[in-house]
Amino acid sequence: MSFDPALPLLRHFSIDSLPREAWKNGRGWTRTLASHYQQGELCWRVSLADITAAGPFSRFDGVDRTAVMVCGTELNLVGETGTWHFNGPGSFARFPGEAALHCDAPREPTQLWNVMVRRGRSQADLLIAADEAVDLPCAPHVLVLAIGGRFKLTTTGTETLSLAAGDVLHLQGLTAWAQLAPCEASSLVLVTALR
Repeated sequence: MSFDPALPLLRHFSIDSLPREAWKNGRGWTRTLASHYQQGELCWRVSLADITAAGPFSRFDGVDRTAVMVCGTELNLVGETGTWHFNGPGSFARFPGEAALHCDAPREPTQLWNVMVRRGRSQADLLIAADEAVDLPCAPHVLVLAIGGRFKLTTTGTETLSLAAGDVLHLQGLTAWAQLAPCEASSLVLVTALR
């Protein structure tokens, strides 16, 4: 990987390299990709949850959540005010952290990209793109997950690195043009910008 001043700080790693942690409610597993706290209070957190059985979701007061299916076929989240349905990689749902939600047993092992932001303090913007080039947003933190296929990252005209399915990029302080382009058919990428 070559140095590029447009990328002040870049981490490139695979999901499988991260340790698993127990859910807050002890009913599942998660891998933390990145998080930010101020004075001991969560501002934002991005993680990957492994769901293998039915059970409740943890509650987080004052937090807005977005979940994106990155592995699996079908999953339902059921709450008092509605049901959120996932039907394959790239499907997503937004819901308040206070909601009491219960997930059905998935048909096969399932993973959700889980984004949590402190309401009124942080903001998350998500982009899901299939088989197309994506310009990365300039933001304090940008997390990228290659869900399927392969991608190349280009910055200011120079190819910097390649991503395969399951690879993650965490870019901090991106201030110049950067683009992800698919290298093969059936490529799917998820981009999360945090402010």
